Amino acid sequence: MRLPIQYALGFPQRLPNSFPRFNFMDFPSLTFEQADVSVFRNLSMAYEAMRQGGNVPCVLNAANEVAVEAFLKGKCGFVEMSCIIEQTIGKCGFIASPTFSDYVETDREAREVAQSLIKA
Repeated sequence: MRLPIQYALGFPQRLPNSFPRFNFMDFPSLTFEQADVSVFRNLSMAYEAMRQGGNVPCVLNAANEVAVEAFLKGKCGFVEMSCIIEQTIGKCGFIASPTFSDYVETDREAREVAQSLIKA
């Protein structure tokens, strides 16, 4: 995780490092655990958006992009991003079978709603 964290901290530049290159042969047996959706709130919202379907995943994506941009610019905190996304999903209208133009309008509406939730 050191390298991804370093990428995040140095973005958009790449900071020099001396980390050894990861070799999968050094770890022949990898194990994975079920993600704890109570801890990873955004993952829980993503699963719920997929379950609901329609234009909800589009709303989630647009709100996430706005929230991440606000976070990177210091306009909201890390935990606030989840709140912005969740509130945006709740405020945008649901379309069960969206057309392309519905997706375009949903994206615009979700970005506008998410932006309005960011404290100046």
